[in-house]
Amino acid sequence: MLYHGFYVKFTPLENIQREKKDGSIAFCSGFQIEIFSDSSEEIPVDAFTAAVGFEILNNSVQEVKQFAIDVIESEEKEYLRLLEEYNKCST
Repeated sequence: MLYHGFYVKFTPLENIQREKKDGSIAFCSGFQIEIFSDSSEEIPVDAFTAAVGFEILNNSVQEVKQFAIDVIESEEKEYLRLLEEYNKCST
């Protein structure tokens, strides 16, 4: 998926650990989300998981895409700053 110039890759996962309100551990299905600077996937920008019942409501591609969009929109300035720093160091 391409969003705001970032390439986003989703990988289904099982047994993502999350802590419940009572302190117990839940094992959830969900997705690994990786954000790259472009489709070559050479420069990773961020990676995180989204677990059903915590970050996403259900185990659907549509749900995880919306979650990734929300994260990119909230972190876009930081991602651009990191890429700018990377570009300065690599030249």
